[in-house]
Amino acid sequence: MKTKDSLNLNQGISIGLSAIPIQSFFDSNSYSSPNLQSYHTPYLDSNEGGLGIGGTFNISNARLLVGATMPIEFNNGQKIGSKKSLVSSLEYGNPQSQSVTLMTGLSQENDSLLGSIGSNAFSLDGAKSTTTFTALKAQKHLLDNFSLTGIVTHANTNMTSPSNSLVDSARDVKSSSIALVADMRNLSNDDQLSIFVNQPNRVDSGSIAIKTASLADSNRNINQTIKNIDLDSSSRQLNYGLSYRKDLNENLAFSVKHIITNNLNHSDNSNRLHSSYIGMDYKDLKLGFASNPNDSSIETELSYAIAL
Repeated sequence: MKTKDSLNLNQGISIGLSAIPIQSFFDSNSYSSPNLQSYHTPYLDSNEGGLGIGGTFNISNARLLVGATMPIEFNNGQKIGSKKSLVSSLEYGNPQSQSVTLMTGLSQENDSLLGSIGSNAFSLDGAKSTTTFTALKAQKHLLDNFSLTGIVTHANTNMTSPSNSLVDSARDVKSSSIALVADMRNLSNDDQLSIFVNQPNRVDSGSIAIKTASLADSNRNINQTIKNIDLDSSSRQLNYGLSYRKDLNENLAFSVKHIITNNLNHSDNSNRLHSSYIGMDYKDLKLGFASNPNDSSIETELSYAIAL
């Protein structure tokens, strides 16, 4: 639909995908060798969702995107999606030269807290976590074969009390992530080199309430006390990496990747870890070898895709 003020409106429905603004946010529109989806957070997952609706408004040199998703369950008990979301974003500029995207929204998940789940006495079953978030992405193309992409996210999460658990609730859990990617292409011919640094989603502050029980008194009554436990991370995980891909022809390509990780899981007790990957693509066949940073073992993966 187009009005006389040049406002273009596109609408869409999706199943099994995230809200339209999130899909667009993780579409790099650049030469990025490591997919930007690698930098998702528990509340921003570009491939998770149930039934989604949304629209895109094109205005001059900007786009306004809005979208919502909710899980759907079929009669056979199969369920698609686990989160409800309401998201909007404003994209300004041309992704082929330079652009800035500001996204904000709300996400609600059941039975977990920022992707973490509990069990037994510390089960999170029955709890609802509501996250409000803001994300910023900036892209800049320099010269004909070089681009920079930066992503920053910040969120605040509150969780209600689970059912039959020693966990009571969580409040004002603030988290953040950051990533910077530099991409270069055609250093020789039909190849891509990426250098990146990122901090995965990290809890910066907040607390979770735990129920503690006292000994029974003379009337056999047991009192419970609520104790707040700080969730602050003891350190900051940083990943430094380099990846390279070379297309030998239209059917054959190989790629290598190496990552150095400091303070794994944002813990100051973690050692520096190294992990490497080497792979080959031949038509629809993919073969890869990766080193396990925990025990230096080699893991192998073979996949084959058939297009119908």
